Amino acid sequence: MKNNYQRNIGSVSHATMRPEDLIPAFLDTLESQKPLRRNHRKLISQVKQNIDQVEDYFDSDDASFDLEELFTALDSYALPYFYFGAHPGDGSDYGFWLTENLQEDFDGLQVNDLADVPKAFSGEVLVTTDHGNMSLYSYSRGRAREVWTIV
Repeated sequence: MKNNYQRNIGSVSHATMRPEDLIPAFLDTLESQKPLRRNHRKLISQVKQNIDQVEDYFDSDDASFDLEELFTALDSYALPYFYFGAHPGDGSDYGFWLTENLQEDFDGLQVNDLADVPKAFSGEVLVTTDHGNMSLYSYSRGRAREVWTIV
């Protein structure tokens, strides 16, 4: 079972750090979030207004401020154990990335197979296969809900 937020994994913009490339890509990604929070609707409107009205917008302090606000807004839609920002290995690849030390820092149950989850378990379960695939599940009284999967 996939959830609506599965798209918040991976690259949103790559091979550029120019505000004129990043801001439109970040706006598109923010606009696609469901549900989109009211304060983020206002942010989108304000940024679009700035693009239209501020002279040399992409070279302005307004663009720098808007870019910071877009980073913060997008990070708020990151899946559990993910963040929005630059890829750790490529500073010009922006998107939603899994935290690097997830397996070491994870406080929930870690298993290789869902069959290893105790009956009536409640909490988070991280499944890591021998191929390196990972899935996060949220359990409530033995019933699982997939949060995300990386293959």
